[in-house]
This record gives sequence, C-alpha cells and structure tokens, in this order.
Amino acid sequence: MLTFLPAILLLITALAVFLLRYLPRGTGYSWLTAVTMTLLVWGGVLALHWYTPPVVDISSWQPYDPGTADAIRFSWNSVSWLYSLVLVSVCLVVLMTSGARLQLFSNPLSWSANLVITAAGLVAVLADTSLAMVLSWVLLDVIDLILVQRLSRSWKYSARGITVFVVRTISIFLMITALVVQWFIGIPLEFETMSPLASLFVLLSLGLRLGLVPLNLPYKRDFPFQRELVSNLRLTAHIVGLAALARIPQLSVPGNWLPTLYTVTIIACLYGAAMWVASQDEISGRPYWLLTLSGLAFICVLQGRTEQSAAWGLVMAVSGAGLFLFSSRARGLISIPILGMVALSGLPFTPASIGWDGLVVVPFGIGDAMLIITVALLLFGYGRHALKPGDDFSGLDGWVRVIYPVGFILLLASGWVGAGLGLSGGLSAGIVWPAAAASIISALFWAASWRLKTVAALPLYTQAVGVINSGWNLLIRFLRLSWLYEFLWSIYQGLRRLVAFLTLLFEGEGGLLWSFLLLVLMLTIIFAETGL
Repeated sequence: MLTFLPAILLLITALAVFLLRYLPRGTGYSWLTAVTMTLLVWGGVLALHWYTPPVVDISSWQPYDPGTADAIRFSWNSVSWLYSLVLVSVCLVVLMTSGARLQLFSNPLSWSANLVITAAGLVAVLADTSLAMVLSWVLLDVIDLILVQRLSRSWKYSARGITVFVVRTISIFLMITALVVQWFIGIPLEFETMSPLASLFVLLSLGLRLGLVPLNLPYKRDFPFQRELVSNLRLTAHIVGLAALARIPQLSVPGNWLPTLYTVTIIACLYGAAMWVASQDEISGRPYWLLTLSGLAFICVLQGRTEQSAAWGLVMAVSGAGLFLFSSRARGLISIPILGMVALSGLPFTPASIGWDGLVVVPFGIGDAMLIITVALLLFGYGRHALKPGDDFSGLDGWVRVIYPVGFILLLASGWVGAGLGLSGGLSAGIVWPAAAASIISALFWAASWRLKTVAALPLYTQAVGVINSGWNLLIRFLRLSWLYEFLWSIYQGLRRLVAFLTLLFEGEGGLLWSFLLLVLMLTIIFAETGL
C-alpha cells in the first residue's frame, strides 16, 4: 500500500476537488485542497529518498505456470524516485500558478484532471518490468485519449488524438513483441538479462513512444487555451517513456543497428531544436522541445550511458514546465526563465551537467558536434520564447502575485534537489567544455539574429529562405512518416464510410431483400467451386 500511497492520495484529492466545486465558494476550497494535498505528497515523495517502500510483485497472475510468467513488479529506486519527484513538482507548479490562468479555462475540473494524470504517471514510472510498463502505459494512454476527445473543439484535434493513440498502441505491441521474443528463449523478460533482439524491440518501442524512431510528431499544433492541462499531459507522457528508458542497465542491441538508430536520433534532435527556435511561441514549440530532449536522453542510452539519460529527462520537465506555465510575465520575474536556461546549459553544478557525460564521448566526432549545436539551439530558442510578452502580471490579485513565483521556485528547486539526490554523480562539474561551447554558440546565434533583422527585408534573402524552407519541409515530411499516417488514416476513413453505407443499406426497407440476394450469391459461388 505504501508503494502506491502517493498515487492513491492524488486520486482521493482529485475526487475531493471535483466534489468541492459544487459548494458555495467551491472554487477557492477546491484550489486550496488541491495545493495543500499535492504539497504534502511532494514532501512525502521527497522523504521516500531515505525510506524505500517494499516492492510490489504480482507473481500469482499466472497460477498454472508461475515459474515462466513475466513479472509484474512496481518498486521505488533511484529512477522512479527522481521521475516521481519531477511529476509531482510539475503538478504542484500547475496548481500554484493556476490562479493566473482563470480566464484560460483553469478551474476545478482541470485541476482534478491534472491530479489524475499525475497519479497515473506515478504508477507508470514505478513499473519495474516490461509487463508492468505495458499495463500502466495502457492506463495512461486511455486517460490521454479521453481527455483529448473531451478537450477537442474540432475534428482535426480529435483525429490527431486518435493518431497519437494508435502510435502508442503500436509502441505497446513492440514491447509485447519483446516479451514474446524473450519467451522463446525460455526465460521471462528482465532488463538485466534480455537478449539483443528483445533489447532492439524494447528500444524501438520506447523510441516510437517518444517520437524518435521513426521520427513522428502527430501533434504539430496543440490545443488552444490549454497551457496547464495539456502541458502536464504531454510532459507526463514523455516522462513515463524516459523513466522506462532509464531502466535499461546496459546496451545489448545488435551492433549493426546502432549506427542507424544513432543517425535517426541525431536527425530528430536537430530537427526538433531547429523547429523549437522557429516556433511562434513556447506552446506551439512544445512538441519540438519534448522531442529534442527525449532524443538527447535516447542518445545517452545508445552510447551505453543510461544513468546520464535521466539528467536530460529532468531538465526536459523542470525547464520545460518553467517556461510553458510562465504565462503572466513581468521584468522582475525574468530570473525564472534564466534559471531554466542555466539548468539546461549543463554548466558545472547544474542539473544537466552530468548529462554531457552521456552525449559527448571519446573520440570526438561529427555526431558530438551536432549534439552541441542542438543544445545551443535549445538555449537560443528558450531565451527567445522567454523574452516574448505574456499576460499582465500586475493585474493579478495580490495572493496570486505571491503564490505564482513561489510555485516556480519550488519547481526549480526540485530540479536541483532531484539532480543532487537522484542522479549518479549528482551536482558535479561534469564535462565543462561542451556546456561552455553550447553556451557560446547560443550567444553567437543571438548576435546573428540581431544582425539578420537588418537584412530580413531584402528580396533576395526572402526568396532564399523560401527555397530552403520548401526543401527542408519536404525532407522532414518524408522522415516524419506523416505521409504514412495520412495514408493509414485515409484507409480508416474509407472503411468507416463503407461500414456506414452497408449499415444504411441493410437497415432500410430493402435490407432483407439485399440479405437474401447476398446469401443466394454466396451459395451459388460455393456450389460452383465444389461442383455440387
């Protein structure tokens, strides 16, 4: 029970918040209950670093042959503790800053949904075996689909939600394929003992779930006016995938696959970083931020540095949430995105400092240079989006102006605390020169952007940019396999129309006649083939 206690408390709180909204002044009571209970859960998760709850091992699910059954196990370890702290911290800052977004559909229903999402995410990051991951992924994906359909104001968003669900379902089937491959060997699938072929399917499953292998990004545009709820939903989905990725203890993928996976992931990272810079704002660029940081973590695993991958997952959530939820802005609050950029840079004694050990390895090659440029683009885009004007901070109520920055302080503090206690090596100097190089290149990007403003109006510049964009979009459209998803979606639409037509045909007045006609036709064909 103690293992799942944080998730259970969040679910009870979600129910309480949902019911309290019916009381007079229910919005205030709902918000106070949600923040107080989430803060208690945050403190409880932090305390679990020093006290490890017992492992939940469901070994009796296959009573007829328990010796060969794949384990369903949930446990607290360094990976699950770190990502659990991150999940609860993101939920806490969502709730504490929600007072600044009451005009953007922030209400007790959305707060309750955030608590449910975080509870499901906690169960998923605690999954210690592949079968436990499959079960928890299904739960989280169903919640995601329900919320997407509920939030959709038009068919295009609903269709994208279904597409994402299908892609994640394929990811689950790839994980099940790994279970089957390992079963033929005669032993259950454990990450420590999985075969090279099973390891390949596990990495493909996680790569597909994170949008990396193959490059896929169904959510090119996200829902409008859903800064907090959708941000939490997107971050939770990627955190769950990265938590599973960080449990792979050693690289056992067939060697001939490594160059392909590495190259595809590098392309995905560069593409995501470039699109993050080019996005109109941080919300439209959110899918690219998630894609790029997930790619950096994936690179660490491909290079046999699994422990360092958690550093990039930590930064993805902490720095990302610090910007996505930064809706009301003022000059005095500029320190919030600055700290997020510092955490991302990987400079000494920052959360991402240990992450450079997993990206840049000896001997230094072109791939390492491209990764440094990727981080530089992330830094440049982060600063560019943070400096854009937001909502009026001075127009908020007094209590909101106090709680709003406190939420971000707790979030950023969680990043440093999580890195210090949950990462191997903690807050160390790391490799200094890649972080310094990425910071310098980012500064050069800033200088070049100011220079380009003076030449952007030239006709030749506009034409050149248009040609480059056309070629780039064509290449990415092919690599992203959006054409394949559109083709599969057209098949689904055609089958749906066919079923609707047949339903209308047989439910009409002549439906019985058509049924008899088809029956006679089938009998005629059968008799002709059998010679009767």
